[in-house]
Amino acid sequence: MDVENEEPIDPSPLEIKGNPLTEICMEIDMPSTSEDYSLTTLQSMLPPSVTEEDSGSDDEQTVVKRTKEEEQDLTNKYLTGQLTFSEYAAQYGENVYEEAYEEDEPEKKQEQETSVEANDFEQNLAEIKESSSIKKRPKIRSRQRNNLPPVLKGLMGEANLRYARGEHELAIKLCFEIIRQFPWASEPFETLASLYDEKGDTEKSLQISLLAAHLNPRASKHLWINLAERSEDRGDLKQAITCYGKAIRADSKDFELHMKQAILYERIDDKKSALKRYSKLLQCVGPQHGEKLVEIAKMLAHRYHEGNDLPKAKEALKTLFEKCSNLVTIELVNFMLEILITLKDFETSIETLVKFCNLQATFDKTEDGKFRLLTCSEPENMVIDIFAKLVIIVIHSQAFHLFDHFLTKVKTMNPEEAGDFYFDVAEALIAEKRFIDAMELLTPLTQSTNFNLPAIWLRMAECLKALDRIEDSIKAYLIVVDKAPQLLGARLAVSELLISLGRRDKALEVLTQDEDSEVLNTALLYERCLLLQKMPDKKEQFLVVANLFLSRHFVHIAAKEDITALTTSKAERKKSMIKENKNLQKTFSQGEELKGEFSQTFNEPPSEDEWQLFWSVCEVCLEIGNYSTLQRLAFSAQGSPKFSKYSNQIDLLCLSACYYNSDAYFGYNMVRAQVMKNMDCKRSWNLFNMMILRADDSRHNRFLMRLLIRNPHHRALTTLHANNCLVAGTYKYALSDYTAVYQKENSAMMAFLIGVTLCQMACQKFSAKKHSLVTQSVAYFWKYKELRGREGLQESHFNIGRAFHQLGLLPSAIHHYKKALETKSKFIDDNTEHLNLQREAAFNLHLIYLSSGARDVARMYLEKYIVI
Repeated sequence: MDVENEEPIDPSPLEIKGNPLTEICMEIDMPSTSEDYSLTTLQSMLPPSVTEEDSGSDDEQTVVKRTKEEEQDLTNKYLTGQLTFSEYAAQYGENVYEEAYEEDEPEKKQEQETSVEANDFEQNLAEIKESSSIKKRPKIRSRQRNNLPPVLKGLMGEANLRYARGEHELAIKLCFEIIRQFPWASEPFETLASLYDEKGDTEKSLQISLLAAHLNPRASKHLWINLAERSEDRGDLKQAITCYGKAIRADSKDFELHMKQAILYERIDDKKSALKRYSKLLQCVGPQHGEKLVEIAKMLAHRYHEGNDLPKAKEALKTLFEKCSNLVTIELVNFMLEILITLKDFETSIETLVKFCNLQATFDKTEDGKFRLLTCSEPENMVIDIFAKLVIIVIHSQAFHLFDHFLTKVKTMNPEEAGDFYFDVAEALIAEKRFIDAMELLTPLTQSTNFNLPAIWLRMAECLKALDRIEDSIKAYLIVVDKAPQLLGARLAVSELLISLGRRDKALEVLTQDEDSEVLNTALLYERCLLLQKMPDKKEQFLVVANLFLSRHFVHIAAKEDITALTTSKAERKKSMIKENKNLQKTFSQGEELKGEFSQTFNEPPSEDEWQLFWSVCEVCLEIGNYSTLQRLAFSAQGSPKFSKYSNQIDLLCLSACYYNSDAYFGYNMVRAQVMKNMDCKRSWNLFNMMILRADDSRHNRFLMRLLIRNPHHRALTTLHANNCLVAGTYKYALSDYTAVYQKENSAMMAFLIGVTLCQMACQKFSAKKHSLVTQSVAYFWKYKELRGREGLQESHFNIGRAFHQLGLLPSAIHHYKKALETKSKFIDDNTEHLNLQREAAFNLHLIYLSSGARDVARMYLEKYIVI
């Protein structure tokens, strides 16, 4: 559409012909249709915006300045929908709600100061005038007001004129041209919003209206309310909250605006912000909104009380009491006293009672600043709940010189009707360690019909325990356990008393829970485990109960594949394998398979104590020889999230359990991981050797060969590989490896193994140079004897005798066997069961004499050294 082809426009009220505005309009480069003017088109027209604030006085507050590129980027993101209006406004540092209150604070301060000065008006008129002229509240400048240049003002008028005549397309083009040249003015955005609204594009109209209002520093409260309502109708609650915040900045005294914004915060489930808004509202709104203030204060106090934020609950009620004292009810006073007693603010409690309940009291403070109640006289018609709070305050204030009067009055009440009153006062007395006075109030309750309850008996038992009446306390605790088995504290307390009297069986009975019908309490189960651990005759029962206790977070092993998943070496791989395994998936996450059987308690033992219990269970399994249970428990602990920091100890425990239970298959998996992590640890290689001695397969052979290729000079690997060669009959390979280790480590073991290898080679049927092999073998055996020293002399003679026995040199064998029988050593005598070789030497001698026909001598050695 070309401007030159337009029909002539009536020059009034604005003369177009011969006017510079006509030339501007004709030079506009515009798209052919209005549809091209989308928000993207608008974005492309916007040049970098100027954010410099005009210079103001020193007390003027300005928003954070931004570079041209940063502000352009923010505007582009808003127009393309990447930012909501709330986020867009927040980027300019505008916390609209808080700023509204910040503006209001200096005004309040000014009013207070003015009221003080006004009292002396006649004497200081000149100073007051001077003060009022100086103490203006500071302005908060949020944005610079950007006025259109004169030429663009004329173009804006032309756009409005076209809009009024119904020429919407041209009006849109003119607005976009103004925005392209001067994008900081609100007028073209306002006109565009109206145009899009008439075209039915309410979404685009709303977004442009928001931007127009944001650019207009004089946007009215009603405009922001309208935008907020439109945003709320669209379901954009956060945007509505921002708009209400802008409206509050315009009029911070409007009660309804505060309420609407707080309600919207609740609707988006931002409870914290909603409570903050209600609290601010309670502070800034005057007593003219009395009924609503009462409603808000009660709501705030109850919510803060439920959230255990008692100081804020107190402040909410305190504000209400100060602003609307005529609307304070007995219920509010009772609630306030409850909060103050919990906070131990007894001075404010007495002041509240004096002000609202006609209490007559005097008090002061001690030298250390502690509250002290001197006299107290209550009115005759005081409500019983308020009277109960008063008695509790007297007790906690330790004003016991006044207590006898109140106690006498309490005892005149019927415990069947005032049982709650009795109980509250008794609890206060217990807290102040006045157990005898407390029992005077608890005893009538235990004998009553309506209040013969477990809680009453529990407090009675505590009093009796504090007065050292143990037997009576136990009876009271047992009544509590009988009436309310789910009370953990009562069971633990009575079991502790029974144990102190040596009645462990009765304590165990108290701690026992019905596993079928009762929800198991973790703390009770733990105490039961500790008690059973101290009873040597109940080890089997201890294992059962401890196993049940630990099953909360242990994995459940149901098949061989479960153990395979648990024996993997890497922690990350172990977790993934456990999660992939269907059986373990159910129990890996905090024992989900048993979920519902255990109650959630806040006094569970720490993981360190549970670990000690688990270790004790393993020791008991070893002690009684229950190796299968030990292995199952050890592997179940692998998947425990509570024992994750003990993973290394659990791995070693699993390895030991496999060894004791003769499970070489899984034991080899565990020990292989150990030697891979600790290649230079001799103990790991000793464990590896012990495990493969019990293996039924030859997996370790291939593992050792592969590892030896990567570590050709590793002594333990070379020795184990040589052992495999010796067992397999490839003696030359074994001799080569043994000799290589012996050259680096001149040890008795290597000398002995070389001697054994040479002896085996000499015993082969077709071996050459048997004499030379025997000579070398004997030489290494003598070297072995020398290196073993005096402590190993019996062992040396016995092994040399075995070698001669195998070679058929029987006289030499007999000589060394007899030397083994004659050798004495204190070290051997101290460890006879494990180190003494006399029975083995005697048995071999018996075989030699038996083969030679000397039966009597053979029998003599059997009868002398081998006794069954």
